[in-house]
Amino acid sequence: MIGTSSGIMNRALRQALILSTLGWTLPWNAQAVQWVPLARTAQHDVAIDTESVRLTSLSRLAVWLRFTPFDEQQRRQAAAENGHKGYRLHLEYYEIDCSEQNAVLGLVDILGPSGKRLARTKGGGPPELIIPGSALDMAFRKVCPELEENSVSTEDDSEPPEAEPPPEIPEERRPTEEAQQLITGALQKTESDPGDLEAWRELGNAYFDADLPLQSIAAYSRALTIKPDDTNILNDQGAMYRQAGDFSRALANFEKARQIDPYNLESIYNSGYVLAFDLNQIDKAIAMWRSYLKMDKTSETSRQVQSFIDRYGSSAADNPRK
Repeated sequence: MIGTSSGIMNRALRQALILSTLGWTLPWNAQAVQWVPLARTAQHDVAIDTESVRLTSLSRLAVWLRFTPFDEQQRRQAAAENGHKGYRLHLEYYEIDCSEQNAVLGLVDILGPSGKRLARTKGGGPPELIIPGSALDMAFRKVCPELEENSVSTEDDSEPPEAEPPPEIPEERRPTEEAQQLITGALQKTESDPGDLEAWRELGNAYFDADLPLQSIAAYSRALTIKPDDTNILNDQGAMYRQAGDFSRALANFEKARQIDPYNLESIYNSGYVLAFDLNQIDKAIAMWRSYLKMDKTSETSRQVQSFIDRYGSSAADNPRK
């Protein structure tokens, strides 16, 4: 739930991209492919195809990334995770929006021996914020300055590029050393197993606790692609949308949580809070809080809800809002 610093319950209580046919596919054996070393995750060496970078009709940069397990143990693990014994590596196609600093995953290709494609899956969901320090962040930092110069690098980068640090966070927003350790540990888990719901939840929670809402929203978005009906994640992400000032998305998250679970007290409370104190829609907030009290009449939170109704109920009756 929305953190105590914002006055709402804390967490402890608490692409529709249908990829258009682009008229081209990755030239698997063509000389034009220029795989340039980019980063290393917990499981993979990551490279970028510099010759695949191009501008889409939506003014995004299209780019392919290659993920190669760095030893046989990691290859076998990835093969089991992807359901293909012949797995050798995989490719991910992204469209990166440099101005918005987000990206859409469009395709994932699983490759076997001799570069044979074993499977292709389409991505999905809206654009997601790029998580600082991730392999995709390294790709963003490499290609986006090239777009501003209206050129794509074709130089022979035979040596791995020097890893660049994540974007600077203002001093007043910088996590404590303890918080940063939690973030780093969670990031490593997501890189080790991108399909691990709890790893993405942990990363979202770490950013949540460090008061970094945009990063937290992005991590929770990845978690929700794995389990879209997780009401705890929906509420926590809604809290971060509210923290970022996006009240409509916050309410949308809380509403979705209520649709999944009509007795979800956290989403009802948080909806009332945003309606009252962020949007000044007191009458709607009162109605929401009264519905809360129909399900909880004895907790400390219920007493707080009743105090809100006592304090603001008369003004809502005197000045009804449609």
